[in-house]
Amino acid sequence: MASGPQTTLTLAGEVDPGTAPELQDRLAQLAGDAAISSVVIDLGQITFLDSSGVRAVIAGSEALRSGGAELILRGANPNVRRVLEVTGLTQLLTVE
Repeated sequence: MASGPQTTLTLAGEVDPGTAPELQDRLAQLAGDAAISSVVIDLGQITFLDSSGVRAVIAGSEALRSGGAELILRGANPNVRRVLEVTGLTQLLTVE
């Protein structure tokens, strides 16, 4: 893991087709900041995550990785954690 500043995004509510593009855009912006070594997405207040949200997380992770940063998912409730497990994100990303 790279050393340097860590940024945390705290999400709330649903990550679905209406909100996933905003998440993906924000992660892409952060990927462009060479000073950031990792981005934590705090999922503690997420009530729903669908396939568009999963795609946004994957695209964001790839963008961050190409810039030398890491994406970390933190605090998912059991339902969201299950989505992360079923989609294989728990094996691709750091999930705390």
